[in-house]
Amino acid sequence: MKFLFQIYFCLIGSFVICQENVQWQAEVSERNEKLISIQLTAEIEAGWHLYSAQTPKNAGPIPIGFEVQKNRFVKIKVPFVEKTKAIKKFDANFDSDVYIFEDKFLGEFKVKSKKDTILNMIVTYMICNEVMCLPPVDETLSIKLNTNE
Repeated sequence: MKFLFQIYFCLIGSFVICQENVQWQAEVSERNEKLISIQLTAEIEAGWHLYSAQTPKNAGPIPIGFEVQKNRFVKIKVPFVEKTKAIKKFDANFDSDVYIFEDKFLGEFKVKSKKDTILNMIVTYMICNEVMCLPPVDETLSIKLNTNE
């Protein structure tokens, strides 16, 4: 029982550490009469990195994943694209070539909204440093879309 208790606190500690090492933000970056551009940015703490979707699936790490939760007023017109250039690197943790982001990340997608609404998104990611990796995390982001602005 004592062993299970220690594992529980280690897992909770890992989750908290991961939340503190990457700070996510979503904002409207551009708007015209047809489309709303939404940018997702991440500030990554020094020494840590997260993995690009360019990382091969069989390499091992969990790359950034992005999902927009269903909203009947919003239609995605341009899918999520990584705007920051990923760095190709050999990762000893996975004994594989991977693509990573250090310091910051920028991604973008475009939508059309029929009505003022709140759009919820989930970003799934995993971070590592030179010695260890933390478990994947789902970060929920929300943004208010106004059709009249």
